[in-house]
Amino acid sequence: MARPTLVYLDVKAMAEPIRLALFIGKVDFEDQRVSYDEITKMGSQGKLPFGQVPVLQLDGETFAQTQALLRWAGREANLYPENPRLQLRCDAVEDALVDMKKVLGPCWYNSVLGRDPVTKQPLVQLPDSMREEVLQSLNNIVLPARFQQLEKFLAASGGPYFCGDEMTICDLSMYVFAAGILDGTFVPGIEPRVLDACPGLKALVERVASHPRVKEWNALHV
Repeated sequence: MARPTLVYLDVKAMAEPIRLALFIGKVDFEDQRVSYDEITKMGSQGKLPFGQVPVLQLDGETFAQTQALLRWAGREANLYPENPRLQLRCDAVEDALVDMKKVLGPCWYNSVLGRDPVTKQPLVQLPDSMREEVLQSLNNIVLPARFQQLEKFLAASGGPYFCGDEMTICDLSMYVFAAGILDGTFVPGIEPRVLDACPGLKALVERVASHPRVKEWNALHV
């Protein structure tokens, strides 16, 4: 297999769990970080199968969709469970996190429907008053409830990870998402207190952050 290239913006967001999985698994890859202008150019040249990043360039073919790329990286790095029951647990956490990130769209784009898939312009923009209402609902209702569901799911695993004793890609996804909320970098307006009732998830974030390869990666990408 030729050296794969992962293409994404120079932010953590959606691609960081993929990067971490490959680095932890010592999979040699090129971490190509591009600008919004470069993404627009790639789209106009037909280089983005679904009009967005991240994408993976592998053996002359371009693959897309974050979850597909993350599972591929997990298999390459031995961070995706082989046991079918554990796969169900891992996939359930990933899908729960996808659902949570979807409702953050209005915070990222200030619009109801995210971006136009062709022009990339915000679709159905929100007035300032409605944006505040969205933030209140996310901070006070939606995210605390969702994180508490994941807290219970983690506890039911017997821990210390979502799939038991071994760290998997869903732990990396939770780490990137929750750490970004706790330090205020993942999405503007979301308050760290949404995780106040989740000591297990906070401990998981610290546990993943203390992994030697994660520490090494973070030191290289301050």
